[in-house]
Amino acid sequence: MSNPSVSVARGRARPFWFGCPVVFSGSVSRVQGEPVPGDFVDVLDDMGQLIGRGFFNPGSSYRVRIVARPGEPDTAAAIIARRIADAFRVRAAFGIPSDRTDVYRLFNSEGDGLSGMTIDVFSRTVVVMESALWVSRFRRLIVECLEAGLGPGISVLFRVVGGIRGLECIMAEDEGTAPVEPIKVVENGLGFLTRPGAGQKTGFYADQRENRLAIRDLCVDADVLDLFCFSGGFALNAASAGAKKITAVDSSADAIAAAAANAAINGLDDRISFVEQDALKFLAGAREHDVVVCDPPKLASGRSSMESGLKHYARLNVAAMKALRDGGILVTCSCSSVVRRDMFLEMLRDAAVSAGRVISVLDVRGAGRDHPINPSWTEGEYLKVATVVVRDPSRA
Repeated sequence: MSNPSVSVARGRARPFWFGCPVVFSGSVSRVQGEPVPGDFVDVLDDMGQLIGRGFFNPGSSYRVRIVARPGEPDTAAAIIARRIADAFRVRAAFGIPSDRTDVYRLFNSEGDGLSGMTIDVFSRTVVVMESALWVSRFRRLIVECLEAGLGPGISVLFRVVGGIRGLECIMAEDEGTAPVEPIKVVENGLGFLTRPGAGQKTGFYADQRENRLAIRDLCVDADVLDLFCFSGGFALNAASAGAKKITAVDSSADAIAAAAANAAINGLDDRISFVEQDALKFLAGAREHDVVVCDPPKLASGRSSMESGLKHYARLNVAAMKALRDGGILVTCSCSSVVRRDMFLEMLRDAAVSAGRVISVLDVRGAGRDHPINPSWTEGEYLKVATVVVRDPSRA
């Protein structure tokens, strides 16, 4: 029995042949059969050739999310099981999980081949974030696949991403109870307390794991300023590397409390000063730091806010550059997907001029290897982390 089908309009098929996973409503010419929301459908070009198969949602602008290509299994269940098993194998290939890291992203939506599903692992608790309607139809299968990879007895929470519920017409309720008390997870040998399924994202920013580890080389015997410290990840890594002075700043009292608790469980609470204050206000009086980390929340959520977001990034980075000694290091981040890498670097170039500084970019990194990217879906390449040497020409 064949699947219902969705045909792509003439002249619109090329991106999908090259791996684009999302067929927008404006690219659809016709629907054959009577697929209901969440059904598995064939995606055809205007000549009737099979491009792939995916999940149909007539109520979403993401009309079909392509998850399978010709030659792969032709049932949704088989594709889901294959993709999750593949994700486990990929993580295992680079040593995740391990006795030093048990918090990580197991599944990264389009990057792992199932658009609309993200899975984060917190030791024995797993959070499945749903940003597509199809995910709720396969919750039981997803649990079975997770138990096959992690063993029985895990706790699985299903959460629908904020405003996505209305955009995707998702009716299913969240499932699973978040832990009442924070649980301890381990990243690169450091302990963190977190509540999976509560707060921002899934409860922890695993995407910065490799960047937090990389900062250790920069912080030996250094005066370090960690802006937007959240749970203290960068500050704790700086302390573990032997920084002589660390100041961690966040405007959220809850974030400061969480970061201080994380410092305490690692025996680093006497090494870090925590300050509850707006980052720009703190920077007004900050000078002569060796290393400044600037990791703000998303400042541009869409194209309409991109210009204002870039201006905000510029203000932050001008102030951060002025807070460094001559030859100091700025580690500066953007998690706004609409701000592309080249735009971010241009902003840094212009910020340096405004600050009266000269910069050299040592490297630009992204999210960790457990956050793979589909090259035909560049929206997944959201995180930019630039490590920059900042020089003051007036001191030459």
